[in-house]
Amino acid sequence: MVVIAGALALTLVGCGGAGSTVIKGRVIAGAVGQSVAAAPGDERFEEQGIPGAKIAILNKQGNVSRGRGVYAKTTSDMLGNFEIKFANGQYPRDAVQVRVEGEGIFNSRSSTYLPKDGEDLLCVVIVRPGHVFPEPEEQQ
Repeated sequence: MVVIAGALALTLVGCGGAGSTVIKGRVIAGAVGQSVAAAPGDERFEEQGIPGAKIAILNKQGNVSRGRGVYAKTTSDMLGNFEIKFANGQYPRDAVQVRVEGEGIFNSRSSTYLPKDGEDLLCVVIVRPGHVFPEPEEQQ
């Protein structure tokens, strides 16, 4: 078992043109609550993922609990990976809120721009003291 301090990685897969846009991501360990763009080869994306984190992309005045200004929501899988799909024309170009919540982590809220094509987004969340995330079993 490993005690870690969480972050989120997003990868832009499509464009806002004729089809939909998909952001692939990963929730990983980190030490501060901040969302930042990072190069896809950044070694922090290789760290252990955090499962079950709820990720929401909102406009700057959005509110998840009231359902206002929410562009998209998803939950990370057992390895900390996730995908968020934006319908044609729905990919926000302005700054957004990236919110991450989950068991064993402090809620994180950052104002940032979503990644450009080929970039990743690292959103760091802090793990609550004493919380332990089990290491995932090796995949066959």
